Amino acid sequence: MENLSEWSKRAYQILDSRFSSISNMGIVFPPSPDGIASSVILSEIASQKGIYADMAVAVPENFMEVVEYYAGKCDSLVFIDIPPHGSGLIQAAGELFREVIIIDHGSTYVYNQGNIARLGIDKAGISTSLLVYLLAVEFNEENDMLSWIAASGFYGKCHSKPCLETYERAKLSWPELSEDLSLREIQEVLVAASFLGEDWIYLAASALQESFDDPSWFLSGNSATASLLRSKVNDVKEEIRNVLDEPFLMRDSFGAWESPEPYQRIVLALISKKEIVKCALSFFYDPPLGLIYIATREDMDLGHVVRRELEGLEFSLFGGKDFASIIIDSDYLERTIRSLSKVLSR
Repeated sequence: MENLSEWSKRAYQILDSRFSSISNMGIVFPPSPDGIASSVILSEIASQKGIYADMAVAVPENFMEVVEYYAGKCDSLVFIDIPPHGSGLIQAAGELFREVIIIDHGSTYVYNQGNIARLGIDKAGISTSLLVYLLAVEFNEENDMLSWIAASGFYGKCHSKPCLETYERAKLSWPELSEDLSLREIQEVLVAASFLGEDWIYLAASALQESFDDPSWFLSGNSATASLLRSKVNDVKEEIRNVLDEPFLMRDSFGAWESPEPYQRIVLALISKKEIVKCALSFFYDPPLGLIYIATREDMDLGHVVRRELEGLEFSLFGGKDFASIIIDSDYLERTIRSLSKVLSR
């Protein structure tokens, strides 16, 4: 297995060659701190390469709408952090865009074929914001200044050596981040934005962008955008706590919660996995669809588990090794949750 240094050099070569043929791109990312941080860093790489980048937050059930929205507006499309599994969506995107790029931490190798490139690495304890940050540094060593944005994206989620090294680089560059509470505070803002929805997510991305050169601008309240977001943190924490206090199902190290909104299932799963259980599932009942998001330990291949357990049913699967987003017929939603709970609680 290649190490991260080898991966970043190889992935950079692929990405750089792809960038040479495009002038504008759409960046599709999920409503999560890791997704927000990753998209902001990637948009900065694009800017430095003279490429116009537009960002769109999305969840798997509306990926096709986003693909159609960008068709004719951009010559490339980048999927961040929630890679589509299966050929349908990627094949459609490949026919509509000059280049399609997927960056995530769940694929097992760097995939490069035709006009579709998939950049990922099969390595435990890796987050997408770390990968995009490493690519940014490959493009330009001065992009090391973005270490604090990457660290804010994966804070509390990634404890591998490369993540810890990025934490330290951020603290060395920015003395105001010397206390872990500072990074946690920034991530809490990203969590709140992810939970509140699309408009707030774009505000969070904008707040990070205007604070590139000085995270104290974000932390001190000098940024009006960041201040507005910070004012929502406590309310969101309370709302999340109220939801997590009433689990739909608990079984050993597994817990399942119903989400108040479809996009909030990602945040709920990540928070409950971080604070309550080792494997967290959140869902939204939206007939005729059932929407599920799962976050689990780093060494589990959720894709394999889901495909095995749902054999015989029609479903769509998106995700990496330790996270998965599933779309299934709502008639089978509860049965699916209970079936997965038996396997994932072991």
